[in-house]
Amino acid sequence: MMSDESENDGVYVDNEENDLYYKKYKLLVEECAQLQRANEILVFRIQEVNKITKRRLTEVKSIKQKLLMSYEEDWTVIPIPDTAAEEEDDKKSVAFLMLKEKIKEEKNRRREGSKCPKRPSNPFFQFCQEQRQILMEQISAELRPGEVEPSKQELTRQLAIKWKSLSVSDKKGKVYVDRYERSKEKYVAEMEEYNMKKIDFM
Repeated sequence: MMSDESENDGVYVDNEENDLYYKKYKLLVEECAQLQRANEILVFRIQEVNKITKRRLTEVKSIKQKLLMSYEEDWTVIPIPDTAAEEEDDKKSVAFLMLKEKIKEEKNRRREGSKCPKRPSNPFFQFCQEQRQILMEQISAELRPGEVEPSKQELTRQLAIKWKSLSVSDKKGKVYVDRYERSKEKYVAEMEEYNMKKIDFM
């Protein structure tokens, strides 16, 4: 048999549980009321949008009727375009593009013809251009397995040493100096021709 205290404890717990359920019930009722208010606002907005849409449709209809009466033309129907006129426009635009392309080609041709002549390389550079490949082949033949080929800077340094090792008479009598002199004469003649063309184009 339960004591008086234990009976009281049971009643208290029961009341507490009821109190908890009651609070949850109250919260649910409040949430439902909020949802109801939100739904009412949405319904009101939808009704307003429907009214605005109907008003707009009637206004558009009346404007179309006024335009039809004033200009005797149905603005709701899209007119069929005149294909012949469009084709003529297309032909004109194609002709214009072809003319534009011709002008561009002519400009490029003139520009190509009026390029400034390139200055001739001096004897040392001509020597380097000719001897670089020969020196590279010599060094490659002497390389041991695992050794790295020399860089461009190293090749140029070795070519400079070779150039300096040539005697003064060898340098003067070398083909490179003669070639440079001939190139220089050709360059002067080309520059005169270029300057004349430049004047003509202006």
